[in-house]
Amino acid sequence: MSRVLPWIAVCAGLMTTALGEPDSGFPISVSLNGIWRFFPAFEEIEANHEFPREGTSTAGAQGANDEKHAGWMLPGFDDSLWWDIEVPGSWNTQFEDLWSYEGQGWYRREAFIPQEWADRYIEFVSDGANYRTVLYVNGVKAGTHEGGYTQFSFPIHDLLRFGQENTLAVSVDNKSLLERVPMERHDWWDHGGLYRPVRLLVKDRTHIRTVTVTTDALAEPAVVRVRIMAEQGPQPAHAVYISARLTDAGQNEVTSTRVDVSTQSPMADIALPVANAHLWSPDDPYLYGLTLELREAGGDRCRDTWHTPVGIRTISVSPTQILLNGKPILIKGVNRYENYPDSGMTTVGAGLERDLTLIKSLGANALRCHYPYAQDTYAALDRWGFLAVCEVPLYQWGRLGHSEKNLEAARAQLQEMIQTLGNHPSIVFWSVSNENRIQPREKGEEYARISKMVAQGNVELVKLARSLDPTRLVIEPSNEWPKDRVLDETHVNSVNVYFGVNPPEIRGLTAAPEGIHSRFSELRAAHAGKPILVTEFGSWALRGLMTSYYPGEPDQAELLKMEWDTFVKEPDFAGGFIWCFADSDVHRKYTSIYEMRCAYGLFDLHRRPKASVQTVTKMWSSDDAAP
Repeated sequence: MSRVLPWIAVCAGLMTTALGEPDSGFPISVSLNGIWRFFPAFEEIEANHEFPREGTSTAGAQGANDEKHAGWMLPGFDDSLWWDIEVPGSWNTQFEDLWSYEGQGWYRREAFIPQEWADRYIEFVSDGANYRTVLYVNGVKAGTHEGGYTQFSFPIHDLLRFGQENTLAVSVDNKSLLERVPMERHDWWDHGGLYRPVRLLVKDRTHIRTVTVTTDALAEPAVVRVRIMAEQGPQPAHAVYISARLTDAGQNEVTSTRVDVSTQSPMADIALPVANAHLWSPDDPYLYGLTLELREAGGDRCRDTWHTPVGIRTISVSPTQILLNGKPILIKGVNRYENYPDSGMTTVGAGLERDLTLIKSLGANALRCHYPYAQDTYAALDRWGFLAVCEVPLYQWGRLGHSEKNLEAARAQLQEMIQTLGNHPSIVFWSVSNENRIQPREKGEEYARISKMVAQGNVELVKLARSLDPTRLVIEPSNEWPKDRVLDETHVNSVNVYFGVNPPEIRGLTAAPEGIHSRFSELRAAHAGKPILVTEFGSWALRGLMTSYYPGEPDQAELLKMEWDTFVKEPDFAGGFIWCFADSDVHRKYTSIYEMRCAYGLFDLHRRPKASVQTVTKMWSSDDAAP
């Protein structure tokens, strides 16, 4: 199969035009998924790559060669002997010899760009790539992005050759480094490469740049608020306005309005009142449709359209409860990694739908992960009615060698996370980190200094999240409670509950409830006036091992039941997330623990159930699980 595809083949079945009038052909989304050429650029053999470097330091192209390339981004480079790789996908799952490879990988492909796009605005969009991504277009660097789990884009229209084939080259690395987020150690594997979808987004030069949607379900009438940032082309010829239309699930118009946009003030705010609003909730995940059109005044030519589902809901807290649409809701959740037996972190086929079906069958209404899911996953959670915690992967920050660089990376990822995912009604919590070392674990000035930095950094992140999005709850899942001063700043006391090694037998669990109650009493005394959310609780269980002691299936099942039954007796318990939904691969440098697999799952890696599945299903369907 040729990788230099004609335009009609590239776009056939892949061109998606947003809702709008026939005079609007934009935006157009063109998939770049499929077969690319791939080369693993091992650092150990870098010296052997000197031979093709001649002519690769041309000013305006590669500069100082900081990407350690060997001419691999140049249009004339011969990549015929490279491997084929499927995008989206991980090099760790597609090549047996790269199962544990952490390093740099290079991707190349050709794409024909039609002449008709010469006066358009064009972006390269990735839904996520691990970890540092550099894009070259026809040998010229288009942009660099760091962070493995959020959507990002690079404008490339000025680098394209219209009516011709264009060379796209991408450098990606998935190294676990001290200064990154996550850092050098974490309990999941960062699959390398373009593991989420990529595409070209083609717009009019005058287009809608960003849209932020918030809702107030408690207003009378309910209201959908929209903030729009428009971008006018280099020579705007006409005044423009935004037309906004909200439709119900049957495509019937509910309300509409328009607002003018000027070149001096490209931002516009719209409020759409919704009488007798059908509110979104886990029991009834009703979605409206919002369509925005950017039109010229006078002639009414449509320049751009933008569409999104909208779930009208409000999340808030009382001193003892989490409230959805003003009513108490008990969070019954699972922690879930994107970890599939054959495709790693890449969702293929019906894998996501299968997982959500299994989670729903447990009686769960919420999901959490240590990093942001892809856009398509949150869109599915919107439709299915799951509540979600969306978390910055600032995981166990505070070991020796960690620094302010981690905070810088976390701050950037938090801002990007809120900006790109903030329109999903399923997301009700922003989480700034997990199990950071707020208290020093060892004696000494350096440990004290790092812990102080970590505490101050988390406080800063909480305040930043609250300022960027005052409509959601902000949490910091802690294992340093109750002496975690960051909890003074969060909406909820979010705590991970593990009480050391399990008792030798199930019978030894009888003393645990009093210990949990005592710790919760200390927590509410230290951080009064807010509900308690258990963001992790659970235990190991090896599937098929039926001992009544650790790590047998009955032991895990009984532990989960004991803990949940204890939690729900606490007056300010607002819910919990079991660790975790399914067994998963851990970081492949963790050779000293877990034997490369984390077995906390209710299901094993292949989604085969353990005894705890039946226990949890019964537990979450009982009367005492009601708020």
